[in-house]
Amino acid sequence: MNSFFAEEKHIAATVNDFNTYCRFIDQQRPKLSKGLEVLGKNVLFVLNGQLHFRKEVSAPNFPQESYPYINLMFNLSLLGGLYRKVGDEKANVYLEPTTRKAEYDSLNLFEKYCFLLETYWTEYDFTELFRFGIDLFYQLITRFSRSKYGENLKKGNITNRKEYDPFFSYFSDITYHLSFLGFCLFEPVITDKKLTKYDDSILYIIPSDLGINSCKILSKLKLTLWSKPYLNIMGVYTKDEFFNLTKRPFVEHLKPLFPKNSLIKGVKSEPVEEQTGNYTFMVMLDKTIWRKIKLSHKHTLEDLHLAIQKAFDFDNDHLYSFFMDGKRYSKNAYHCSYGDEGPYADEAIIGELGLYKGQKILYLFDYGDSWEFLVQLMSIENEEEVAEPKIIESKGENPPQYRWEADFDDEDPDDE
Repeated sequence: MNSFFAEEKHIAATVNDFNTYCRFIDQQRPKLSKGLEVLGKNVLFVLNGQLHFRKEVSAPNFPQESYPYINLMFNLSLLGGLYRKVGDEKANVYLEPTTRKAEYDSLNLFEKYCFLLETYWTEYDFTELFRFGIDLFYQLITRFSRSKYGENLKKGNITNRKEYDPFFSYFSDITYHLSFLGFCLFEPVITDKKLTKYDDSILYIIPSDLGINSCKILSKLKLTLWSKPYLNIMGVYTKDEFFNLTKRPFVEHLKPLFPKNSLIKGVKSEPVEEQTGNYTFMVMLDKTIWRKIKLSHKHTLEDLHLAIQKAFDFDNDHLYSFFMDGKRYSKNAYHCSYGDEGPYADEAIIGELGLYKGQKILYLFDYGDSWEFLVQLMSIENEEEVAEPKIIESKGENPPQYRWEADFDDEDPDDE
């Protein structure tokens, strides 16, 4: 029988900091950076000073990825569907609370904490960090579950290889994450030397009672069965009928750790709110060649692909992908329906994708010749839906799809 029960003191710092983050976003409505669409240096510096979990800095000189606690909260707020990105007329991007945020605000302290933990376990993309497999993270969770309260874990205690324990160096962000969740404390390396990501920045890690007992549960909830980004890589998606058939809700596994009847409510509404109306995209090959295409919220990304092919007089004879974050070969992508890799563009309904004004998407056509188009969402209009995609504006001549076409066009008929 479990003898440990989480009290408010174990989780208050975590929930209070996240509440501070949300309040700051709601009140200040900071503009996100143009490129990466994250918080700017000045904003980060001010927010950091209001937190319990903070980075020791004296000036606003660091990007968001250098603030591991804020970076985690930023990602949890988006991955949990509490906020979504929105754009204005000038293509500035902001964070806007969703209906799920109102549900989150109505939860008690324990329910809020479990929501954050579940979001981290099921939505955070560990595969992006652990590119050679997530077994290393599972090793850390298992080691925590076998620890004793007050035990100092030093380099080598987690991987059993003294020369290789990246949670003390280049995977130290994970140690910061677990610290934020109340799973551990850690002692940082104090030095005047400027450390690189490959230098040890942590001396030792001290698992907490909450961390030890939580990891006893989490070590049984394997990421290979619960992590949605990992399952997506394996070709399993949350819309699949069998996805949740054999699973108890995540929070049910956590209930033995918390006071009786403390986990009743949750965040239930859909993470992505469907947006109706017509979407206008500007599809740019460069600044001098572009097309504006209007589609309804009912159309799919495959419909957009076909409209682009028509707009540029291409032959629709190769594979293609839409990279939704604008980054080539990112996992946030939809692919052509006759390819080997999902999720597929013909199943991606535009109004259900959570797109925002100003969003920049990379459309890659023909992986051999690599035609790259920047697709930017210009507007979402609540008006009568268009039945078929329409090319509503155009600039520049269509480029020849193949080089031999250009060579043929350049031939002088008098030379024959």
